[in-house]
Amino acid sequence: MKIAIKEEYIHYLWKNKLLLANALKLKNGEEINVIDIGVHNENQSGPDFLMASIKINKLVWHGHVEIHVNSSDWYRHQHHKDSNYNNVILHLVYNDNKPVKQNGILIPTIEINRLIVASHYQSYLNYYKYKSTIFCSKKLNPEYLADFSAQQKIAFQNRINRKSLQHKETTHHETFNRLVARVFGGKSNGDVFEGLLEKQVSNNLIEYAPSQKTPSLIRRTFIEEAAYNERYVRKGHRPQSNAQKRLNEWLLFTEKYQISDEIQLSKSSINLEESINRLRNKLVGIISTFMIENLILNALLPFLYRYSIVNSHAIELTAFIAAYRKLPAEDNAITRKWNKIGIILKNAYESQASLEIYQQFCLLKQCANCEVGKKIIQ
Repeated sequence: MKIAIKEEYIHYLWKNKLLLANALKLKNGEEINVIDIGVHNENQSGPDFLMASIKINKLVWHGHVEIHVNSSDWYRHQHHKDSNYNNVILHLVYNDNKPVKQNGILIPTIEINRLIVASHYQSYLNYYKYKSTIFCSKKLNPEYLADFSAQQKIAFQNRINRKSLQHKETTHHETFNRLVARVFGGKSNGDVFEGLLEKQVSNNLIEYAPSQKTPSLIRRTFIEEAAYNERYVRKGHRPQSNAQKRLNEWLLFTEKYQISDEIQLSKSSINLEESINRLRNKLVGIISTFMIENLILNALLPFLYRYSIVNSHAIELTAFIAAYRKLPAEDNAITRKWNKIGIILKNAYESQASLEIYQQFCLLKQCANCEVGKKIIQ
């Protein structure tokens, strides 16, 4: 007997691989073997699980998984008009009430209503009715604030280390330009923009060598072509954050700011405040204030952190924490979660640290490895 269920429940079943104990079959009777469920796309537009792998008969498919209560929701949500769904390889639905085609191709569909146990779904509702991603949210009283501050410092160092990771064969210029590409691409299109950067390098459209007298620019023609020839996540983006605008801002950035100039000025010593002001002064009025601050937080300072380590300038982590403390806190869905439970993030250090705690501890249920979680468990 069919029951009325929430789409989030199907996400929960797929993410936790609770359906894989069953012999999964397509509507036409073909057996399917799930090799990789993919990565849960929780906060962005586009398919629900990205980069999945499945095997149908002897053929392995790589692509995305979309989940709906009813298969007809595909059309109700207008996915048939969105190119981001062209690479969906599996449609997982509770009720297969309508065949779904994308670009004229029938998408493999699994109907799971026969696999749902009503008592399990009720248990899910009882638990997740009170669920918070931040599991300790109801216990974060003042006695744990010192532990939370300690965890923020650990998380901040982990974050800036991860962002500035530089392999031995990677030059300073490559490291910085990759960070910049991801800033302009944002969470949705960071991979696409970094891929564009690689194309520019391979086609000699950008030159990293600091010995060049001419600035190393991204060619305008490349940006114009990239605006039409790449597949971007566009759905849900405001006009000020769409891919075309970000491409244009990226071009303006490379015309006005060169990291080779900063490296030259920082050879003997690094002054973080002066470096921040130089970037601001070169870009103010050229690109948006939001993007300037984003570049400082997520490209310039992580780059200088790595550069200081590689070149033995020995800048203490506390100096970077102080620099981030002078910058405004980010405002996004995750920082608002912290504010909602009473952790008011007052500056960029606190917001960066708390983003890392959320992404690397809360989402992954790593409470036992968090300073606050350990104290609560004790």
